[in-house]
Amino acid sequence: MRCGVPSHATPMNQEFYQQCVDEAIRRGYPMDGHRSVRTYLREGVVYSATALAHLDHQPTRIWAALFTSCAIFVDDTASRASEVGYVYQFNGRFIQKEAQHNGVLDALADLLHETPVHFLPVPANLVTTSILNFVTANILEYETKDMDVLIDAERYPTYARVMSGVAEAYAFMVFSRKIALNDYVQAIPEMILFIHNMNDILSFYKEEEAGETTNQISLIASRNKTSKFEAFETLAQVTAEQFVQISKILEASPAACHAFRQFAAGYVAFHTSLERYKLADLQLC
Repeated sequence: MRCGVPSHATPMNQEFYQQCVDEAIRRGYPMDGHRSVRTYLREGVVYSATALAHLDHQPTRIWAALFTSCAIFVDDTASRASEVGYVYQFNGRFIQKEAQHNGVLDALADLLHETPVHFLPVPANLVTTSILNFVTANILEYETKDMDVLIDAERYPTYARVMSGVAEAYAFMVFSRKIALNDYVQAIPEMILFIHNMNDILSFYKEEEAGETTNQISLIASRNKTSKFEAFETLAQVTAEQFVQISKILEASPAACHAFRQFAAGYVAFHTSLERYKLADLQLC
């Protein structure tokens, strides 16, 4: 990797997976059928076991695994006509404290109500709004999937990507409650872009194989009238520079800097450990 982060696959942590299953069952979340938290729980577990492995608070890591499972469900089902109606109504029902009439979305709402348990007040608020924006972004993507991006709409790809990637929430998850907010908050804007860009880079092969055209690399290529390969190369270089910049912002706090570097290595491992991203085809791990 250009930013010096190793790429390797991490074996599935079966013990942690079972702990997450047990917690989901205890909470009464649906674990069977096509609307099940279990459907994407493996991905959630791998994320917490890699990108958040440095956190010493197990309940928060379990919470993040369950949330990630629900988030991937939203991401993968919002494009389906039979499911998107539930996504349209999620935020309104959440605010009104109404049932979602969809087991996984009910689980997501339940997890959202627990952000103050796992995060300090400011991070908890920002994690919550980031997740609500993520849900909205999936609807936005559904409504604009056939829209041509204007060459003058320079910041639109980033705007759409920032909302859809829920990176603000994941950026705050990197840091333990023991680390003071002032030690890392100035790095959050760069981390948001770093997380989005790294995910877009590591997801691009999978999405290109599936013929997707709404990802950031495709949007950048469309707007700039360049090839996707050129857009990919540009984004990869920007992301490597962001890694260096974030490290500099955090260097005054060894704990915060260490947490970010551990996260970055784990975030790559998350992608290389899942068949979902098909990176084994490229012999990267």
